[in-house]
Amino acid sequence: MEMRKNKIKGPRKIFGYHMIMDCYECDRNALDSVEVCYKYLDKITEVMKVHQQSPPFVVYTDPVKYPDKAGISGWIPIVESGVSIHTLTPAAFASIDVYSCKKYNVEKVRECTRNIFKPAEIEEKHFLRGEKYIHPTKEESLKIMQNWKK
Repeated sequence: MEMRKNKIKGPRKIFGYHMIMDCYECDRNALDSVEVCYKYLDKITEVMKVHQQSPPFVVYTDPVKYPDKAGISGWIPIVESGVSIHTLTPAAFASIDVYSCKKYNVEKVRECTRNIFKPAEIEEKHFLRGEKYIHPTKEESLKIMQNWKK
């Protein structure tokens, strides 16, 4: 409600770029490794030239309790948004979401993914996010952040 009352005057531009990769017939050893998935999330931020907000968060799914979901789930928050990965070791499959409000080189992201997980095939989808987003200027942002909780 507050935003409607005080219209933002900044430029209208795309908010973000979202790349989804479904990776088939991957290297099962890489998919099943917490260390490899951690390093992937760490490396992908370098490739994208974005800013990490924390180290990657990576967990292993219990293969005895959930045999059809055995694998890794991980996420790294970045100032510009985030990257997540979900692997399914039995299916040799990885599902990866790369989302950033800063434009990044999709070919380099794809190449990094290929080098680490060695998929036989990558199915990709690309989305523009926030197509009606009005980007506040730094001055507008500072004023809003200083006043909105008063």
